[in-house]
Amino acid sequence: MNILKRFFALMLTLALIITCFAGCHKKGEIAVKIGDIEFTSGYYACALVFADTEARAKVEEGLSEDELKEEVKYWKHQIDKTDYTEWVENTTLDNLKELAAVKTLCAENKVELDSETISLAVSNAEYLWDSYGYSALMEANGVSKETFIAYMKDSYLADEYFEFLYGKGGEKEIAADKISKQLTDNYVLVNKLEVSFSGLKDEEKTEKKNQFTGYEASLKDGSKNFEEIYLAYNNIKAEDHKHEEPEDGEKVPQDQHATVLGNEDTDYASDHFKTAKDMTVGEVKLITLDDDAGLVLLVKKDIAADSYYVEEFDTMLRQDIVGDTFTDDLAKYGKELKCDVNTSSTKQFKVKNITYPQAAY
Repeated sequence: MNILKRFFALMLTLALIITCFAGCHKKGEIAVKIGDIEFTSGYYACALVFADTEARAKVEEGLSEDELKEEVKYWKHQIDKTDYTEWVENTTLDNLKELAAVKTLCAENKVELDSETISLAVSNAEYLWDSYGYSALMEANGVSKETFIAYMKDSYLADEYFEFLYGKGGEKEIAADKISKQLTDNYVLVNKLEVSFSGLKDEEKTEKKNQFTGYEASLKDGSKNFEEIYLAYNNIKAEDHKHEEPEDGEKVPQDQHATVLGNEDTDYASDHFKTAKDMTVGEVKLITLDDDAGLVLLVKKDIAADSYYVEEFDTMLRQDIVGDTFTDDLAKYGKELKCDVNTSSTKQFKVKNITYPQAAY
């Protein structure tokens, strides 16, 4: 009996140690109040972890492959001439201030997430939690699934407020012609087929070059269209190839094999953007990659001819046009709000102690 008591006492002690390492905090305890917006300790911990992952990525960008093979002591580095720990803590508070600004402005203007967006946010958060390793990462650092979902839901508010300001009918609505010009100036539409020569023998490279040269010739003389070449290259029978059928009210591209390429300042940045931009609609070009690394076959299409893109990319195009103005305004508003940090709650979360369990990878 005494052995059992000692065993359970040991298990309880271990559980307490693990809990304390992850950040002991009472449920609902307020760690930071910015303006009228309150953030719990768990919410602060969640923001801290996200800031730390961003900081780690910045540090890794400046390391060599050999340095990355060793254990990286991130907290010994600087980011933008600021000590690592200080940068993470500052970024955490800055992000919370920006979020407080969004929540405050949304409340003032009666901007809310609709049920469909809430459902999407929750399902995406649950997917990340259950299938993408976030449960291991967050729980190890004192963040519950409930808090993680709340954090992810709030992240959708900025897009909602942006639409309120710059969307159709908004106070700062962007004209349709500007949106169309943003699309055609900075994005192109192509059919693209590519092959890498990595790991191929010389005779295999020659075979691929002949194959792609043949595709180029067939496209130029009109004996084959891109879909026929796509099916042939991927060894797919035409009768087995099905195009996506749109659901009620849903739009799909006219050409479901088409690919969008954007300039370097867009989310669709491509090394082949300038080449494709300079091509005429319908033109075919076979590109040999530097150092004979592979081939890329392009067929230029007219992105303005399919209304799908200007509609589907509407918010992104508006954000491209506005640039950093929106986020800068939010950051400025957030910094003007009174910020009270309950250090007795936040000091338990040490940047150096943030853990990354193997299961999180």
